[in-house]
Amino acid sequence: MLHKKENHFPVENLAGQMRSALSAEKRRVSRDRHSMLWRFRKYYEDAYRDEIIGSSRYRHYVALCRKMSRFLTLCGTEDMLTEDCSDEVLMLLRHFLFDEYRFVGSAPSLYAGLNPREIPLRRRNGNTVASEMKMLGAFFTELEDRDEIQKSPFRKMGTERRKAAMQMQYDKPYSLNEEEFERLLNTDLPEDLLPTRAAFVLQCFLGCRIGDFRRLSMENVAVSSEGIPYVHYLPQKTVKVSNNREEIKTPLVKCAYDIVQQTGFDLPIVRYCSGSSGYNCKIRRLLAEAGINRLVSIYDSTLQRMVYRPLCEVAGSKLCRKTFVDRMVKVQVNLYASGLHKAGSKAVEHYTRMELQDRFKLMCVAFGQQEYGIIDISGW
Repeated sequence: MLHKKENHFPVENLAGQMRSALSAEKRRVSRDRHSMLWRFRKYYEDAYRDEIIGSSRYRHYVALCRKMSRFLTLCGTEDMLTEDCSDEVLMLLRHFLFDEYRFVGSAPSLYAGLNPREIPLRRRNGNTVASEMKMLGAFFTELEDRDEIQKSPFRKMGTERRKAAMQMQYDKPYSLNEEEFERLLNTDLPEDLLPTRAAFVLQCFLGCRIGDFRRLSMENVAVSSEGIPYVHYLPQKTVKVSNNREEIKTPLVKCAYDIVQQTGFDLPIVRYCSGSSGYNCKIRRLLAEAGINRLVSIYDSTLQRMVYRPLCEVAGSKLCRKTFVDRMVKVQVNLYASGLHKAGSKAVEHYTRMELQDRFKLMCVAFGQQEYGIIDISGW
């Protein structure tokens, strides 16, 4: 059987290709001018200071800047000027971002002292690299708008190359179905997995991102005038860039309410997601113990084809949000089912608003929970 040749970046040619991409004149840097790395740092530091990007996005920029620094160091062009970054240089950087793991052994000094989690061990995911190229695209667009450069190197790439560099691709979504979720709730587990189940199930009932979930405390719990307990919070990913700061309010179905009462949101397992004892690893153990091994398709970037893996081997905290959304979508009536407006019409949103008690009823149906209410809310 013939196998498709892996499109790995040639390690030994990195510096040589960079010399070809930059003329001798461009490799000579004036000492009184700031380098591209300096300008890139200033770009995202200013954006974070001015609340254009949030803390999560800021961390991604910092990580990308470190990768760029290693790339330029390997090429011997640490002081390269921003205006000298061509489309060819960007494509070399893209190849490096994919295959940086191949340089770790040949340049150990660049990785000394790094957190082991930062050292690449395999080819990076295509969406990760595409996201980083989009971040660079935004950087060069701002420089162009400010007349610091004549033209963004991304606009010199050509349509197909630019599309390939920035295209995001997603696998078919997967979530826990109703039978699997019930099995997870009722399976007898080892004592050390009980805290993981409590955290995982509660996150499924809330549907929030892991960053928001680990910040929740009893201060985020309230009770409506109708006696419905709910969790309210500002999503950290969008709080600094959203047009409004309206809190998300998610009703607590009975099972979720019981977990909150028992734990008070003291869930140490969610503090760390990665590692052999982290939340994601424990989630996979949890699903394996419950026998949730349904095959799901995922894209293998090394093999460059779809592969099928048991759900208990690929699951993580993102499965909670996917499960919540999937269950809620399946119990809601389509907004355009009345036939009064065409699909996609924004006008239909003027005629209805889902209140907290409406969401509570839908959530109870979605998760097979009995409706309840708190009569005495004086203690809340």
